[in-house]
Amino acid sequence: MPPNFCGVDTNQDFNIPFKGLSSGDHRYTFEINDSFFESFEYFETEKGRLTVILDLLKEPGLMDLHFKIEGVLQLACDRCLKEYDHPLKGEFRLIIKPGEGFVEESDEVLVIPQTESRIDVSQYIFEYINLLLPIQHTHSDINDCDQKVIGKLEKHSKPQTDPRWEALKNIKLK
Repeated sequence: MPPNFCGVDTNQDFNIPFKGLSSGDHRYTFEINDSFFESFEYFETEKGRLTVILDLLKEPGLMDLHFKIEGVLQLACDRCLKEYDHPLKGEFRLIIKPGEGFVEESDEVLVIPQTESRIDVSQYIFEYINLLLPIQHTHSDINDCDQKVIGKLEKHSKPQTDPRWEALKNIKLK
């Protein structure tokens, strides 16, 4: 699939013109903020401050991209629903090779048409941020949660024993 396949408006800030780019190392820095997240559908949060450092190594016949992502996203706690800042940090690699058309050979290898002269990395940054999100969004310390909500949860989640099961506790198997 071509880059930018999730319906995101192309943002010139995330376009890397690689035709005419000299061989060797190149560094790009992207500041990710709320407006970046607002341009994507189906994202659970729209608030965050992240820095993406992209080291691009251009060689004849391929480009090797290393993404370093670090910052904070604002998430809603699964326990108390209170928003909290969740730190994110990770690294990803993408290899881009010229070919006949757009083909994702693997999670790390992308083939793009030889006629392309630039690549929009916003979709990849978005996907990498999603991969860094934890499965469960909770405060690292339960004391940071909204204590009124935690109290109500504890009050309504106490196990109630059914007296019909009490008689089964006395049965002994031989």
